[in-house]
Amino acid sequence: MSDPAPQLVGLSPTMKRVAASLRRSLKAIYHVHPAHDDEEMAATAEKLSELMSAAGSMGLGQSSDVRYTRSPLSGPFNPIAPPVTYEYGENSISAQVLFNESYQGPPACVHGGMVAALLDDALGRTRHLTGRNCVTGGLNITYKRPTPINADLTVEARIESVHERKFIVTGEIYHDGKVTASAEAVFVFLADEKFNALVSDARDASR
Repeated sequence: MSDPAPQLVGLSPTMKRVAASLRRSLKAIYHVHPAHDDEEMAATAEKLSELMSAAGSMGLGQSSDVRYTRSPLSGPFNPIAPPVTYEYGENSISAQVLFNESYQGPPACVHGGMVAALLDDALGRTRHLTGRNCVTGGLNITYKRPTPINADLTVEARIESVHERKFIVTGEIYHDGKVTASAEAVFVFLADEKFNALVSDARDASR
């Protein structure tokens, strides 16, 4: 069986350093008091923003091998991504992730919206096992206990059934062998032309 995972363009050595530094910065800024006054820090951040803006040469219409590097959950070139690392099985996928304090909601807990986003991403990635385009028809999240920050988490998702026009997926997040949240989703298959039309409409609206 060929690897169903989406193929990504590799990051250059310097862009790996940039992404890693920005990820560390997002964690570190959580511990900076909002009233802290630091001209050097502000000027450095502004200079970095200028350098990135000057280097930007790509629009929204990026190829999938580039776009997947920017995934908000697993993109190695997206500093807001924890990131999540996925392994694909025959009918299921699993992942490992650690959310730092940048993703905190209640004290010492991952924000519930990030929990839902992780499950949506994990369950949605099972579409690569079908080889077909789809959109989310419905996603139901059940929160069972707090999901801790700065802790190793495991995510599992599996295809329960495949029908002519949809497929059903379930999944869970685990910490220390206990389920913190679970989900069930319905994904609707779309023909390539209809899927591409939806994406095109969204891209036009985002310009």
